[in-house]
Amino acid sequence: MARPLTKPPGAAQAPPRSTAGYVLGLLFVGNLLNFYDRALPSVVLEPIKDEFGLDDTQVGILASAFVLVAAVAGVPLGRLADRIPRVKVAGRGLFVWSAFTAAGALLPGFWGFFASRVGVGVGESSYAPATGSLLADLYPSERRSRANSLFMLGFPIGTLLAFLTAGGIAVAFGTWRAPFLAAAVPGVVVAFFVLRIREPERGAAEPVPGTAPGRESPARSLRPLLKVRSVYGMLVAFAGYNFAAYAIGTFLTPVLQRWYGLDLVAAGAVGGVVVGVTGLVGLVAGGRVLDRAARTSPGARTRVAAASLAGAAVFSLIGLAAGRGSLWQLVVFLSLGYMLGIVYLAAAVPVVSDVIGPEQRSGALGVMFAVGYLLGGAGGPIFVGALSDALAAGSASAADASAHGLQTAMTITVPLAFAVAAAGMLVAARSVQADRDSMLARGAAV
Repeated sequence: MARPLTKPPGAAQAPPRSTAGYVLGLLFVGNLLNFYDRALPSVVLEPIKDEFGLDDTQVGILASAFVLVAAVAGVPLGRLADRIPRVKVAGRGLFVWSAFTAAGALLPGFWGFFASRVGVGVGESSYAPATGSLLADLYPSERRSRANSLFMLGFPIGTLLAFLTAGGIAVAFGTWRAPFLAAAVPGVVVAFFVLRIREPERGAAEPVPGTAPGRESPARSLRPLLKVRSVYGMLVAFAGYNFAAYAIGTFLTPVLQRWYGLDLVAAGAVGGVVVGVTGLVGLVAGGRVLDRAARTSPGARTRVAAASLAGAAVFSLIGLAAGRGSLWQLVVFLSLGYMLGIVYLAAAVPVVSDVIGPEQRSGALGVMFAVGYLLGGAGGPIFVGALSDALAAGSASAADASAHGLQTAMTITVPLAFAVAAAGMLVAARSVQADRDSMLARGAAV
């Protein structure tokens, strides 16, 4: 029988490890479906672009539609998860985004597809704040990076599965719409099981018993966030990381098709290696390294994440600058950059949980995701798409203007965004320890 999580005398007891493992596993499956659904338009982007007659700027807007909605909806839904059972927010959101994923295959025309992606954004915006808060109550601080890295494995695995399967499904059924229908069914099933999770007590994994819920008015639940200095650096880091990650996720397949001449299935397979396999390695290894650093101090975990992001900037620049005859350079170095960059995701939620009390965590995570998605997740595809069109218009060769414009836009923006994220985490590292001490002291004083 699994041993329960150890707690200091007098502290609330966290659920036994077996229960925590089941919840983590189920939330991981939901997160896998989250990122599978997100990645689908990117994999079949060229057929969508051709059917609707879009340029790269319009493609960027389409890719950002659900991100913009997720950013706006994430704040109230995060605050809602601070007031009602978080499993209800996460489970219902999973059902909503699965239904809208199917709608993307059924609604006619560009605006119908656009509306479906907006609906997907509303559903998905509920998941990360609610589940991030749940995991923080299942695992103590020194184990949260590993737990969060396992949860975030849904990102590379879901993306990998989308890149490996969506193109083949589209080719087999003769339409890019088929993968969207196939993706909706498991989401509805998993939503049913998420809704049946037993809600853990808020603050159960904190070392101070005074951090229990019900101590502060929900109307004031986000005000303490503005007083936490490390949060500002984390907001910059999350925006920078999302800019790079969403730019890669949206335009990697088109780059492989236009610049390197791969067909849809081959481009999906190569893209799956870059953003799936290496992301898997980065999260598994990163979670362990970050938790080891956290045993020294919360600031050490933050500095390790900053160093990983800096490495991502260097390697992604080398990879994206590869010439047309050097596909191996793109695959090797962009994979290394992506692997180092994704380590940040294993640190982001644990660092917020280190400095924000249990009563405000879902709302604080909602704010962080909102800022990151607005400035990064939505801004990345739109800015890269617009820059691609501008560079293509100035190209001397009309034949490969689109390929040259997109490849150059990615080479400029992605490494710079990773560098900005690294700077944000370095700023946050300077005050994380003091902010955590303040949070625990407030809990002990209540």
